[in-house]
Amino acid sequence: MFAVNVAINLPVKSLFRQFTYAVPEKLSFLDRGWRVVVPFSGQKVEGFVVERCALPTAPGMLAKIKYVEAALGECPWFDNEMLATATWLAQYYMCSLAEAMRLFVPGKTSIRRQAVRDAAGHLLYYTYGERLKEKTVQAFAVTEAGREALESGELLKRARAQHGALAVLADATEWLSAAELGAKGVSRAVLKALWERGLVAQKEKRVLRNSYARPVAVGESLQLTAEQQLAVDAINKSIDSNKQEMFLLQGITGSGKTEVYLRAAAHAVDAGKQVLMLVPEIALTAQLVKRFQAWFGDQIAVAHSKLSQNERGDVWYRMRTRQAQVLIGVRSAVFAPFADLGLVIIDEEHETSYKQEERPNYHAREVALARCRNTGAPLILGSATPDITSYYKALCGEYIHLRLTQRPNGSQLPAVHVVDMRRELQEKNFSVLSRQLQQALVTTVAEGEQAIVLLNRRGYSTFVMCRDCGHTITCPHCAVALVYHSAHEDMRCHYCGNTAPVPTECPNCHSRRIKFFGTGTQKAEAELQQLPDVRVLRMDQDSTMAKFAHEDILRQFASGASNVLIGTQMVAKGHDIPNVTLVGVLSADSALNLPDYRASERAFSLLTQAAGRAGRGTRPGQVIFQTYDVENEIIQLAAKQDYDGFAKIELEARKEFFYPPFAQMLKLTIWDKSDGEGLALAQRLVFYLQRLQLEGKLSADALQISGPFPALVSKVRDLYRFNVLIKAKDLGPVKEAILKSEFKEQKNIYFDVDPVSVV
Repeated sequence: MFAVNVAINLPVKSLFRQFTYAVPEKLSFLDRGWRVVVPFSGQKVEGFVVERCALPTAPGMLAKIKYVEAALGECPWFDNEMLATATWLAQYYMCSLAEAMRLFVPGKTSIRRQAVRDAAGHLLYYTYGERLKEKTVQAFAVTEAGREALESGELLKRARAQHGALAVLADATEWLSAAELGAKGVSRAVLKALWERGLVAQKEKRVLRNSYARPVAVGESLQLTAEQQLAVDAINKSIDSNKQEMFLLQGITGSGKTEVYLRAAAHAVDAGKQVLMLVPEIALTAQLVKRFQAWFGDQIAVAHSKLSQNERGDVWYRMRTRQAQVLIGVRSAVFAPFADLGLVIIDEEHETSYKQEERPNYHAREVALARCRNTGAPLILGSATPDITSYYKALCGEYIHLRLTQRPNGSQLPAVHVVDMRRELQEKNFSVLSRQLQQALVTTVAEGEQAIVLLNRRGYSTFVMCRDCGHTITCPHCAVALVYHSAHEDMRCHYCGNTAPVPTECPNCHSRRIKFFGTGTQKAEAELQQLPDVRVLRMDQDSTMAKFAHEDILRQFASGASNVLIGTQMVAKGHDIPNVTLVGVLSADSALNLPDYRASERAFSLLTQAAGRAGRGTRPGQVIFQTYDVENEIIQLAAKQDYDGFAKIELEARKEFFYPPFAQMLKLTIWDKSDGEGLALAQRLVFYLQRLQLEGKLSADALQISGPFPALVSKVRDLYRFNVLIKAKDLGPVKEAILKSEFKEQKNIYFDVDPVSVV
């Protein structure tokens, strides 16, 4: 008999260690990578076997050791590559191994606990079962007796339907379900009669749920441009040589990056490899899936958060068993199992949605890179506005830099006009829409064309204020203003989800002079509907709650049912709708005013990506930026769509102020119900690091420790937040010092390595 070390799968921050369990004889096949059920702290929980080990030999220890109670599944869930990636992730992002491993499991846990009670309702015990449920249907196959009856022809005269059914089953190479047989004209009554006579056998057959299974037209093979062909050749050479290389595919909007993705993916699949394609938003999956299905048919699998846990489990099964060759998904798809991963593609790689906000705060790009290092697969990072760090690595030769500078159809980038909203106010236009944008919208729809309007704030009004005392209606649980939503006539907190009725008087001074300020997508939608012949669709978090809401909205818009699409940043990314010739950006300067080192990069990327939605067909496009800061350098560069010019300025600023890519960063966030106790804990942590630095025990090069300071939103869900920002050339010694300290297992200290925001 032997033992195993098990990482306990519980959502608990402080479980950094593994626990040793004895393995009974019936489970002697257990090895690293298996999911198991083990007793822990008075309950039965899921665990992950990290390694085999010898039974403890210390006196009395053998009697105390607990046993593994069951194994989950029919094979190890984790292969060596997945275990290596999980180990790297735990070390790099300063989380426990269990936290890292649970990311690879759909729903993050595999077992379901169910209470068993007596007739009086008293709890007797709990049963434990597999949470991931296989979907099965009745399936049929012909028996030897059935083959003999078919050959003898005895059923031809008196039971032709049964004879025909046997013929269908005899020709089949696998068990057929009742639905599959029904499509071939075999009724359930006939199947029942054959089964009762012993001429067919019956069993339960697993079927895989696939919400994206649908007939698709074969995609056309477009002629590649010289730039596209050079990019494809370079990537295919890397695939053929099994050489792990990183490619930055930087192409202007509409330059045909997807064509490069398709050709590279096809080359990998032809070589017997599997492909992972990551996209930043669910909204982008539908259009991309359609393009890839036209090339790869049912070899495509799709994974995102709108799928149920069991659906995602089926997707994982298809990839593990090679029933699918290409996986398209959002951030979490980077943890899917692969039989032979040969290529990873990350579209719009600059997007911050690839970074998980809650612990562990991994970035899908870095996890993908780790998986590529472990498998030897090439990695393609694609964007018109690359992440500054990726761009810098390409300049330094760490990434292979591939450029697409022209649109394949010969169309030009749209003309961009910048409208000064200060002048609009001076000339008594108080609408959220400038006169130039209003006129352009009316002209666009009159000519049978379409427009996209971007406003990166949802709701109707962004805050409600008393005009007498200046009191703003805020969330009682968070340090933010409540946002008015017209659809349900209520006020909502966008952080905790708290709702409140619209006040009729000020809660502070009881004045009735309550006014709504600011504009969200709902208000902009209402104003757009006032324009002649405008048919508006809105696409934001509120309108896309349903499973396929993103796809339905985009399908309606692409079909021409609506001619104007208003929405938050999800309307600005990746959509290729040839009839869109106008893009309007409201409050183009709003993102620039955040006290964050990436504010300029975010604003430039969003404006450039939004502008790129216009003029992708045969007709020229135009873009209108509305701003109160016309002279702002970032807005002017975005209007010119001059990424290289922007990157030059941004890299100079990053170098001067010691920000990535010239420094590594770690953000420590302290949460506490008491602002005083939270601040005191944050100060203790800072003093600890500063003491190590002064004593020469912290040898991090160019170490800078800032804070503690309140987060931009200082309270969320009744918890106060304080940040500590650490910068260094190499954070390794800092991480090591923290993980050796008392702060490692503090439940209210969160480690964010490579934060995408410092506020």
